[in-house]
Amino acid sequence: MSARMLRAMLLGSLLAAAWNRNAPAQTADAPSPQTQPASSPAKPSEPAQTQPASDGAARTHLFLYLVDGLRAVEIPAYGHLEMTTPTLTDMIDAGLTLTGHYASSPWTISSVASAFTSLYAPSHGLQKAGERLPTSATTLAETLKKAGYDTALFTTHPLLGPLSGLEQGFDHVEEIPGPYYPAVPRGPEQTSATLNRRILEWLGKRTSASPVFVTAISSDLLEPFGAPAPEGSRFIDASELSWYRGIRKKLIALRPGPLSPATGADLAQLKVDPARFALAARRVYDGALYYNDGQIRVLRDALAERGFLKDSLFVVTSSRGEEFLEHGLFGHGASLYDPAVLIPLVITRPGPPAPFQVGKMTDNVDLMPTLLALLRVPIPEGVQGVNRMLEPRRENRRFLNRSAFADARPAGALPTGVMSMVAEGGSKYIDYQEFPMGIAMPEVQLFYKSPEEGDWELENSAGGRSVLMASRRELLEAWKQQCAGFHLAPDTPAPTPDPRLKEILRALGYLQGPRP
Repeated sequence: MSARMLRAMLLGSLLAAAWNRNAPAQTADAPSPQTQPASSPAKPSEPAQTQPASDGAARTHLFLYLVDGLRAVEIPAYGHLEMTTPTLTDMIDAGLTLTGHYASSPWTISSVASAFTSLYAPSHGLQKAGERLPTSATTLAETLKKAGYDTALFTTHPLLGPLSGLEQGFDHVEEIPGPYYPAVPRGPEQTSATLNRRILEWLGKRTSASPVFVTAISSDLLEPFGAPAPEGSRFIDASELSWYRGIRKKLIALRPGPLSPATGADLAQLKVDPARFALAARRVYDGALYYNDGQIRVLRDALAERGFLKDSLFVVTSSRGEEFLEHGLFGHGASLYDPAVLIPLVITRPGPPAPFQVGKMTDNVDLMPTLLALLRVPIPEGVQGVNRMLEPRRENRRFLNRSAFADARPAGALPTGVMSMVAEGGSKYIDYQEFPMGIAMPEVQLFYKSPEEGDWELENSAGGRSVLMASRRELLEAWKQQCAGFHLAPDTPAPTPDPRLKEILRALGYLQGPRP
């Protein structure tokens, strides 16, 4: 843990009351999500979430800024050596940070659907690219719209919007061309700058006095050739950047889309050193991250000038991470290691700075209930996440400090494996049903954090901690049973596929198999 984060945690323990002063108290008899079936909504005498009073004073705006593919391990507060995120670092120093926050899936669509609905992928059903969220889902946007919010979605990812049903509940939707849509990449795109402009234009045209919920989805980190200079080349010299872009162009000719678990084989076909390429790709990623972070500051400054920021929750999070050969893989979707699924969740709120670190392991189904509680908006029944802003009282400790879960299965034609994970108390247990890309590995992995900084997922302790193994296996099986007990009702009749879908899936690489 970095000195910055430790200092913020110590201060945060003193300021926790400031964050929780408006949070509702948790009832002592609240059922554990690990034993409460999602298909059986909690009885009135046993509410799944204590409901905050809706007293008409909920005037706080909500800005949710989601960066597709932003891995937490690339942020200085999580141990990264380069200053890639000065804006996010300032937010961490002033707000709430969930430091052990996981994406519930290493796939963008499944993970974002979980964040929007507070349901895990086996329950909400978006497991593969091209599927749609059923209208029977209750989304964060729908809940806030019902509470009187004006809702707007600005997205640069073609599958994070109407094509996947994720626009549900948004009054206003704008799809902005990102790096892979509507055609093969044309070069660096200033997508987050465009996001800022569109958001500010929409806010400027409003005549309503209602609070706003704005979701911005940035795809800057997907740009295959890097972000615009000078930010995009901040961490890599010109000759290496030119080399990287040349190789990246050849990779796209072989296989459209972002880096993937098949990239290693493609590099071998091109006779390219994978270690050199991984290092260059990570430095290009860092430049795109630095560029995107600067655009977040631009947006926050503009919101402050217009009087919005002082009355807003401003949230930065991610859909999933990205791997650069740390565990033998590129891209995402084929592992549940931290580079693939550990994501930031940073929240600033109105009032003076109040740094507060939540170190318990959480996952992004908790996003919706946590934000609703902060906004004093009732939490819908049937959600599988919990409000993480509550202090864990002794009688509720198991409920509030529940484990983090994730699972993965192929979202396209690549055999990326089937696996599931439970993380709790500084340990992570991964169970494999199918190995990714045919790579041989242990059927079960157990990682245990030590006080030393560094990659804690290098040593598999599955053979030496039988009690902990049994406990984690029990938690994972209980979670699987909970998810199996509830599925959203499908739409009938099924919606007609969008004619754009096949070309978009091809451009994003979902239709490519193991061979280009």
